[in-house]
Amino acid sequence: MQTSSFYLYSGPGRISIARTAARRVEAGFKVYRALAPGKWLFDPKYRDYDTYRECYFREILVPLDPQKIWDDLHLIAGGHEPVLLCHEHLRKPGEWCHRRMVAEWFEQALSVAVPEMVIKTEPVSTIQKSLFDVETAI
Repeated sequence: MQTSSFYLYSGPGRISIARTAARRVEAGFKVYRALAPGKWLFDPKYRDYDTYRECYFREILVPLDPQKIWDDLHLIAGGHEPVLLCHEHLRKPGEWCHRRMVAEWFEQALSVAVPEMVIKTEPVSTIQKSLFDVETAI
């Protein structure tokens, strides 16, 4: 399993864990809502890393069974390596997002490595898509 941005990876095994749909991205990804941030995502008080992380772990990750989630993600990836996606690019030091928190959670709970995908080519070109182009949701 790896993590990346909607806008940087367009290959197989894409699974959105974002709260909102990627609108200008080629269709073909799956959606796993259980890992999406809560409604508080857009509240300014959760903009700092420590506050966001504490809330995300407490409200989203702690109630979940990491092995079940790991197995679910591999199942819906359809035989491909799962690549967890959200909107952030993470190009600069100090940038963060919840997909890396999920990676940390898996690494701690299951003793696995979940790296950020290294993109060796140009970013994915964006194509305007409808909110309804997403294939499946769990």
